[in-house]
Order: sequence, then C-alpha cells, then structure tokens
Amino acid sequence: MRSLSALSSIVFHSPEWTAVLITVLILFAALTIVSTLFSSKGTLPWRMGLASVKIAAGALLTICLVDPQWASQRMKPGENIIVMLADQSSSMSIKDSPDASQSRGEIFQKELADLESEWQTRLAQDFDVRRYRFDTSLAQTSDYKMMDFTGRSSNLWHSLKTLADRYHAPRNDRDPEHRLAGVLLFSDGNLTDEPESSEIPIGVPIYPVAIDQQHAAGDLSIGNVSVAETNFEDSPITIGADIRRTRDLSGPVTVVLEPVDGTEESERQTKTIPLSNVVQNIRFQVKPLKTGPIFYRLRAFFEGQEDLLDTPDKIEEATTVNNEQFAVANRDAQPHRLLYVGGRPNWEHKFLSRAMEDDRLLQLVSLVRIARKEAKFDFRGRVGDDNNSLFRGFNDGADDGTENYDEPVLIRLNTRDELELSQGFPQTKAELYQYDALILDDVEAAFLTRDQMSLVDKYVSERGGGLVMLGGRDSFHHGGWDKTPIGDAIPVYIDRPGVPNPEEMFAWELTREGWLEDWMRLRETEGPERTRIAEMPPFAIASPVGGVKPGARILAALNDGTGRTLPALVTQQYGRGRTAALLLGDFWKWSLKQEDKTEEDPGKFWRQFIRWLLADVPRRTEVTTESFHLGGVPATQIKVRVRDQEFQPFEGIGVNVAVQQPDGQVIELDAQPSLEEAGLFEAVHVSRQNGMYTATVSTPGDERTPAETLKVGWVSSPSAQEFERTAWDRDTLERLARETGGEVVAIDELNTFVSSLPTRKLPVMETQTSPLWHRPWLLGAVILLLAVEWGLRRMRGMA
Repeated sequence: MRSLSALSSIVFHSPEWTAVLITVLILFAALTIVSTLFSSKGTLPWRMGLASVKIAAGALLTICLVDPQWASQRMKPGENIIVMLADQSSSMSIKDSPDASQSRGEIFQKELADLESEWQTRLAQDFDVRRYRFDTSLAQTSDYKMMDFTGRSSNLWHSLKTLADRYHAPRNDRDPEHRLAGVLLFSDGNLTDEPESSEIPIGVPIYPVAIDQQHAAGDLSIGNVSVAETNFEDSPITIGADIRRTRDLSGPVTVVLEPVDGTEESERQTKTIPLSNVVQNIRFQVKPLKTGPIFYRLRAFFEGQEDLLDTPDKIEEATTVNNEQFAVANRDAQPHRLLYVGGRPNWEHKFLSRAMEDDRLLQLVSLVRIARKEAKFDFRGRVGDDNNSLFRGFNDGADDGTENYDEPVLIRLNTRDELELSQGFPQTKAELYQYDALILDDVEAAFLTRDQMSLVDKYVSERGGGLVMLGGRDSFHHGGWDKTPIGDAIPVYIDRPGVPNPEEMFAWELTREGWLEDWMRLRETEGPERTRIAEMPPFAIASPVGGVKPGARILAALNDGTGRTLPALVTQQYGRGRTAALLLGDFWKWSLKQEDKTEEDPGKFWRQFIRWLLADVPRRTEVTTESFHLGGVPATQIKVRVRDQEFQPFEGIGVNVAVQQPDGQVIELDAQPSLEEAGLFEAVHVSRQNGMYTATVSTPGDERTPAETLKVGWVSSPSAQEFERTAWDRDTLERLARETGGEVVAIDELNTFVSSLPTRKLPVMETQTSPLWHRPWLLGAVILLLAVEWGLRRMRGMA
C-alpha cells in the first residue's frame, strides 16, 4: 500500500522511487557537468550556468516521477464541537447604568435566543454546537429563552472542569481524540467558586464575549465579615467587616449591627462612617448575654435610606442584596471547671472565688486544707479513740472516713456531688482530667505524692490543661517544688532563688509583652490603664526565683523603686497546655483596696487571666465547622472530636447531627468516623439556602463517659458572595482567553469572529491533495527552463 509522506505542504505519493530517482538525477547532473567541462565552446562560467539550468529542468521532471501532491488542511464540517456557555447567575441581572433598559444577562439572552441570527446559523453549519448554562451547577439546554438569572452562585471554574471531563479535554492530559474546539463564554467573569489551583482546568481556547458598557451602576456592599473572640471582659466578641463602595458614590454610611430575634438580648449598635476610602474596615464589640450559637445581622446604607433597602428600585445602587450580611458567634455553653488547691484558708481564695461567681462560664471547685497533719501521740482523749477531735460531735459514732490525727483536714467547696474530691487530690486521669485548669496556692510539694505530680505534668503537657502556681510561703522554692515534675512545668527556675529583702515594697508594672496582651489590660486605652496601674497598692511578698525559663514570657514585673525589677507574672507554653507563675504572695491587697469601688478591677483581672489560661484547653467533645464547595455547591463540613474521661479518642460510637436550615426544616445526619484521625467524626451538609444554620450534635455515653449534646451555628451567604463584586471582571475574562489561546470577542463582532473560526487550528481537520504534475505551471516551468537553456546557447554560438 502506498503511504503519504508529509513535506511541508507537499507530499509525495510514490516515495518508494525516491532513492532511484535521486540516483538518476545525480548521474544526469554529473554527465551534464562533465560534458560541460570538456566542451570548448564558450567560457566556463557560461557553460556552467547553462548546465545548471538544464539540471534544474531535469530535477523538476524527476520530481514529477514520484507523483508530488499539493496537500492542504481544512476543517471537517460538523465534526468539531463548539460549546456555548451562558451565565445565568444573579449578578447577570445587574444593569450597567441607571438608565439602561436591559440587564447584562438580558443583552446576552437576546443574542443567544435568536437561533436564526447570521452568526448562529454559520456556527451551526460548520460546527457541532452544544449549548450549556451555569450558575450553581452546569446544565445543558436547547435554547436560552428560559434563563431567569436567579442563580445564587457563579461556579465558572467548576463548570469548565466539568466540560473538560465530559469532552476529554483537561488542561494537562488532553485526549488526542477529543473533538472540543473551543468555549464561547457569555459571562461577566465574576466567579464565586475558589479555584483548586491557579491553572485553568480546560485545555481548549476560551472566547469570552464582552459588552461595550462594562461599568456597573454605583454600589455599596458588606464583605469579609469576621468574628473573633477575645479575653477582654468588656467586649469578648469582636465582629468586623469591610464596607465597600464604588468610586461614583459618596456620603456618610450608616452600619447597623443587631442580634437576630430570639438568639441574643443585647442592644442594636449603630455606627456612621464617612467612608472616605473605597474599602473601609469597621468593627463592633459586643458582650453576649447568652451562650451557644448567637447570630447577628449587619446592614449598611447611606444615611436616610434604611427604609428603602426593602424596595431596591428606589435606591440608585446596582443591587441591595450585598447590603446585608449575617455573622455567628459560637459561645461555649458548658462552663469551664477549675480546681483550686490551697494550703490554708486565705484572702486570695476568697477574692478569687468571688471573681469566678460573676462569670457563668467559670466554675471554681476548691480543695482547701484547714489543718495540717498532727503528730500521732500515745495519749488519747478517749480510750481507743484515734480520730481527730476537731470532728468529734458531728456523728453519733466515729467512722472510717473521719480524719485521723496524722492526716490533713480538708474542706471541699462547690463540688458537683458528695463523691467529688472525697479522697482528696485526684489520683487518676479520669478524676483530674475533668478540670480545665489547676491552681496551686500556698501549698507545699509534700502535699502531693510523686505519682500525683507526674499526673499533673501529663495533665498539662498531654491533656492540654492549664496550671497556675500562686506565690506564698509554701510556694515555689520554699514549698520544695524544685526537682519535681510540677517544678519542671512552671515557667521559672526555683532551684537557685534570690534572697528576699523583707523590708522591700514593690510596684506592679506591665512589661512590653504585657502591654501587647489584651487580657493583661483592664482599660481600652493606654492613658487610663497607666492611671489604674499607678493606683494599685504596693506589694511586700514576692517569691524569689532564679530566673525564667527559655521561651517563657514576663508579662508583669515588680519594681522596688530603685530601678531593680523582679518577675511578677510569667507564662509559657508547656506541651499542649499553658502554665503561669504569679509570684506575689499578697496579691489580695489589691482586692481589699478595691472592695468598696464600683469598678472591681481585681475580679476583672482574675477572669481575664483565667480565660487566657483556658483559651486553648480542649474539651471532651468539640464541634467545629468548615465551609467549602462540593461540586460547586456551598457546603459545610461538621467535625466532631470525641474523647473519653481520660481524653483518649472515643471510638465505636454513633454521633448524630441534626441541622436546622433557614427555612425551619431539620436534616438528620449521621457523622462518619474519619479515616485520618481517631475519635474524629465528620458529616457534610449542603448549605444552599441563604441564612443561618444550627446543628445539634449528640454523642452517646457509657458507664464511664457521660453523653453530651452541643450546638454549633454557621452562616451560608451564596447570594452575598455572588454580589461581592458588581462590576465586570475584565481581568478574569482576559486571563481565560490569554492562557487558553482564545480571545475576547465584542458582542457586535460575533459575525466576523464566527467566520474566522474555520481557518483556525481545530481538533478534527481533513486533508485535501491534488497532483502537482497536472498543474500547468509545472510543465511550463520545465519548458521555460529548457527553452532558456537552448536560447542562450544559440545566442552565444554554443549550439
């Protein structure tokens, strides 16, 4: 069988004769040159020139013997696919000027719905045309007359990826047999799905169609809403947002923050800003009264136009959908439990307990020693009575639980039941790990066994609990805590303490790092805070230490008035938890001085300090949410981490998630165990609706671990994301065209563009050939060469 060998645009239909003909041509040329050299007529240059003309004529005749064909490629009609992709999301309903009669979507729809137009007729003749529309998802359509431009999202990236998979034309692994020639895109370029990578997911040219008017009407919008929880007591929740305006709008803007009905009792807040910049950040600070998910509504409008937000036709903005956003603050509904261990009744415990009573989310459980061990003497008050006389008279007869003379006398305060701490300091993980933080106040190391100290070390480093040691005569070095596991955990060296001066008085001051911590400050600005610190009483009892450990931070210091400072409050990260050392033994003096004042600063300090200590402490059950796109659709992943009483992953259980949607419907989900992390259960909810979602998570218990029910909330705002940008995204359209080898096409140039498509490089082409030796010009060239050679030879007398 004869084959075709391509040589530029000429192919040879009988290439098997090529070697023979080249040999013949070489022999012919050699004989011609030899005869020319031995000829005596004419000069050598003339003879060689005439020989070259003869050889050229011979070469043309020789080429004709291998049947040269002129090959040209052209598009194969109806074999190449052109996709028409139209955006029907809500942003296409925007009118690009206040006096425009049609929206950008209606302009496109008019062109697309006219199937008899010149450019659509020509396109259908040359290509296999496939019509699609997209918003949240991609859908094929027969025409575009029914587009309503109400889609909540513009998932352009996902739509292109779906087309690439459907037509086997991905960016990096394109099938050579694919027939997709290009995508004709009718969109404003405002996509809402986040690209998985910066690379465009389809490997064919994209031709975005543009409208001449590409500047939308003026618009005011809210974006980048954030919710942050701080340890600052006066405003534990900070809600921030970016207020954006287009350059053609001006004037003061009012921003309102209000709780959604039924979720919170706080008051509505209003702020008016000049909005001198195109984008300006605004923050609200709130102190919620409730726990659990708390939802807030943010609204932005020009002064005097709040009542017009519900009638957008009366406001000269591109849209009012983006003038409102929702935010959610998930407040922990379960109180944090703290264990206070005191070596003796003191003022510090009194004021600390009083401070914790003012916070519903902090619960202080106390174990206080009221009498130390007594020596076991041989004499007794009564014959055979070994029990401590302090407890005589409370019961009719002594029992095994009554403290003996050689045991300390302990009292328990604010315990959950009569069994809690009944055996003294916890001895097992299950007993200790139920607390979120441990406070040791003026208690010596001998109060705990070595095993209990090791348990505390693991409690902080592995469980992630908080540990605080307060100053006193039995704390730090004087309590014998050096060379113990707890001594290793606290952030100061206590094996080489300094020598205290009993006559020194110290003033409290914040260090540079202390000023940077919001929970160390009790006033909103620096001036009042310095005044407050100056009014604090002097302190006299400071536990001496040998220095601070590497990585520890000194947040407060004690100044003796001569320029010498001692550390007062030192913190550090220890494993998964935090530890702190408050080196004052008479910190309670501050509370005594403040006792009659309306602004109770010591209690506020204690609460903020404890909140910082508990900020990263893990709970037995934790619920978090993460927003993402599932196939281009807004979705929320609900993650539930469940631990047993020893804070080990709790597996083999069923976790139920009940999601209440904005329309009131409740969706039941079963969280599935994660393959990547033990004790982690995951569920996915598709959050298509705009508004507020609440999930109730229920975990079962067993004989050792109680069941729990938690709530978490989130907000889904696909419409707000859709209108985050109202102007045409020309940069995205140009990038799509540039990086795929396409071009941006003006809508009034569609006829010219479609006419040029058949001349471009397309996946399916057909080759046309015609023999060159049938061409008159080839025969004429041979005759002309021979005639020229003969004529010149006659003219020079060489014939």
